[in-house]
Amino acid sequence: MLFGQVAAVLAGGAALAAAGPLSHSVRDLQGAAGHAALGKREIPSSHVLHERQLPQWSHNWKRTVKVPRDALLPVRIGLKQRNLDEGAELLHKISNPESPHFGKHLSSTEVIDMFAPEQSSVDAVIDWLVSSGISADRISHSANKQWVQFDAKAFEMEDIMLADFYIFEHVTTGTKNVAVDEYHVPYEIQEHIDFITPGIKMRSDPRELKKERRKREIEQEVHHLKKRGFQPQHTELLPINDHESNSPADAIPSLNISNLTPAHCDFYVTDTCIKAQYYIPNNALAAPGNELGIFETLNDHYGKLDLDVYFSTLYPYIPNGTYPTEKLIDGAVGSVEEAGLDEEDAGVESDLDFMSAWPIIWPQRTVLFQTDDQFYEVNQSSATTPYLGFYNTFFDALDGSYCTYSAYGETGDCTDPACLDPVYPDPNGYQGQLQCGVYEPTNVISISYGGGEADLPAYYLKRQCNEIMKLGLQGTTVVMSSGDYGVGSYPGDFGLESGCAGPNATVFYPDADATCPYVLAVGSTQFQFASNTSTRPYEVATERFASGGGFSNYFDAPSWQTSHIEAYFDEVELNFTGYVDAGTNFSDVGDGVYHIGGRGYPDVSAIGDYFVMYTQGGWYRVGGTSLSSPVWGAVLTLVNEHRLAANKSTVGFVHEILYSHPEVFTDVTEGSNPNCDSTGFLAAPGWDPVSGLGTPNFPKLLSLLLSV
Repeated sequence: MLFGQVAAVLAGGAALAAAGPLSHSVRDLQGAAGHAALGKREIPSSHVLHERQLPQWSHNWKRTVKVPRDALLPVRIGLKQRNLDEGAELLHKISNPESPHFGKHLSSTEVIDMFAPEQSSVDAVIDWLVSSGISADRISHSANKQWVQFDAKAFEMEDIMLADFYIFEHVTTGTKNVAVDEYHVPYEIQEHIDFITPGIKMRSDPRELKKERRKREIEQEVHHLKKRGFQPQHTELLPINDHESNSPADAIPSLNISNLTPAHCDFYVTDTCIKAQYYIPNNALAAPGNELGIFETLNDHYGKLDLDVYFSTLYPYIPNGTYPTEKLIDGAVGSVEEAGLDEEDAGVESDLDFMSAWPIIWPQRTVLFQTDDQFYEVNQSSATTPYLGFYNTFFDALDGSYCTYSAYGETGDCTDPACLDPVYPDPNGYQGQLQCGVYEPTNVISISYGGGEADLPAYYLKRQCNEIMKLGLQGTTVVMSSGDYGVGSYPGDFGLESGCAGPNATVFYPDADATCPYVLAVGSTQFQFASNTSTRPYEVATERFASGGGFSNYFDAPSWQTSHIEAYFDEVELNFTGYVDAGTNFSDVGDGVYHIGGRGYPDVSAIGDYFVMYTQGGWYRVGGTSLSSPVWGAVLTLVNEHRLAANKSTVGFVHEILYSHPEVFTDVTEGSNPNCDSTGFLAAPGWDPVSGLGTPNFPKLLSLLLSV
């Protein structure tokens, strides 16, 4: 990955290679005699402006001196990917039972080839470069087919790009970078290229950002300016014997955790309750390769002792020593014991994910995808971390091409402060190279982390969403929690005191990556018994916390969802209105509080509160969409067991068929998801942005998905 690399040919003829954002060699460049700045260039009518710096990108940078004309620049030209729209269309065909392509998933190699630029684009760009004086033997085409690369002197690229290269310095960190204010390319070339680097992008050195970390920690502790964007999505732990006055357990002087009955399922939820509620039978299938994948990070590690106690107490048929297969990414460690931490440091999120899903799918196994070394896991869990990027190193490990995949003006992992990803080798931890394509994705992956959609740039999340689409093409379902703060984010997210945007903190703040249309976003419900009855509970939107839901600012509503959204707004009367465009900072949306035309979420829902678990040395109850997501992950894993046993493909991208068959759900029509000085959206018959399509009726769902 290019990170501001340059080789400077100095007056004496010696070449110095500079790694990082120019580091020591830039200082040498500044001292070297640069050629005089050119006057305003005349742009021929054959050329068009391709990229220009915008004030919001460059306001922290000052332009200093010209780059010497003979400085050697490693140039990368990102070629426009083909078939991005066709990829979505092919995914539609693969997931549409009426299509002859249904269930015919692609291999990872076929996916790479599908999105690789047209050979005509490669040829056009190389011909342009050769005609501009770059000999063909200097040019190479990257292994992933997505960019053309070569080395060139500054004056050569200035003539090709009709631009002037300067050294820019970050006003806070002092980081140096080579860039241009703008550049032009021939009209006939523009359609073939995404971007050129070095170009307009300013890339800060993470080493310099770390030097500033303590200063920013102090500032933020005082001013509460910014907080870690992404976090696990669960509530605080409730002691097992602290229960509401209307809980059936009130009659039990000392609750015996091993003697819970169906009558306790409203306030003491176990997997036994979940299986009964959704009519899930005991499983006897365990196809090799159909393990449920679970993502973890942010220094949240499962406890081996916790799993042993939990299973031996509630599900003794699961033997002690039953732990997930660990697929550790970029130096990560798995269990709390392997991390060298104490039992009370076990991660509630990790314990919850495995305890909620595993008894449903047993004897099938689980896979842990733990991501990033301990330095980054601890650092990213801090409110003041400079590493704001999330999920990219996980997707890198599943798809080697993603490490260098170019889309939306971004190639590979993010090096911009707005979305800085972990960098490897890490002198503070894992010193190997970034792991690219080292693990196969599981058929279902459950993710229970999230943050505000606007915490990260649109291009960053759209590039990730494309990758999730590619996983769908290969037959993988990505299931994500929808958030625990209703129509907003958590208090303090990126300086938003209430987790809401706009000048009056009334604008809704959607959750990422649940807003990606290729994610199966899962909201939360709770069980309630009708008065004076002990029959099966019914479900309402969670009340102790507000299930995340609303409409994306980054992604439009997909075709399979639009009629459901229209029906929802025909059904309900809301006391607030929407806006068409959020602008850059939600300050110009008028009275609107949600994005009209955005992708609606969640898609589905499941139980999300009062789950009984053993963690950190004790029995507790916990809630959150972090519970709902692995429940749906388990449900789809069971569906895949039956499809594989019938010699059928995995369900993969399952959205379209689910939206076409609401009868396989139990509709949730009570509740809302308040936040942002609002009641939030209201649950209603059919799909709604509180509970989605509803909770699963497993026999109906299985029958449907086995019939296609």
